[in-house]
Amino acid sequence: MSNIERQSGQLLGYLDALFRRLVVSRQAAEDPMRGCSREEIRALMVLRTSGRSIMTDFAAELGVPLSTATHTIDRLVHKGLVMRLRSERDRRVVQVEMSRQGSALQTALRAHHQAMARSWLAPLSPAERETFLELMAKIAERAKPDASLASGAAALARRVPPDTEAYR
Repeated sequence: MSNIERQSGQLLGYLDALFRRLVVSRQAAEDPMRGCSREEIRALMVLRTSGRSIMTDFAAELGVPLSTATHTIDRLVHKGLVMRLRSERDRRVVQVEMSRQGSALQTALRAHHQAMARSWLAPLSPAERETFLELMAKIAERAKPDASLASGAAALARRVPPDTEAYR
């Protein structure tokens, strides 16, 4: 077994352990996204970064068919997190944007993520934190998606901001 294969296995083990901890924390009552599916959370993240979007563009950003995006938006509208709007210029064009409740939920989610990030960094020394963040930036910039994941990830990756200002 090559060194990279062994280290990849180690990394997966650490990520699995971290995931298990996160799943337990997501079950806590203070989880702001409780009751939202993974697809709904992704949709809200895209809307947060893109703002008001035409449904066809929104579906493309998610990397899903228009019908799938429409069903996701239907659920989010029902939950009061998203609003559908008709274009003033062309009434056939449907736009979506986050509602006030959705924006408040995103603010709570950012605070939740910020607390989670602090809990990851707290055990590290200041120098270790800097090294960790440099390595994470390098991974985020250079990691290549698996070919089977590339189609959906490519559309979403275009909307991910190159820096982390959204979480500051």
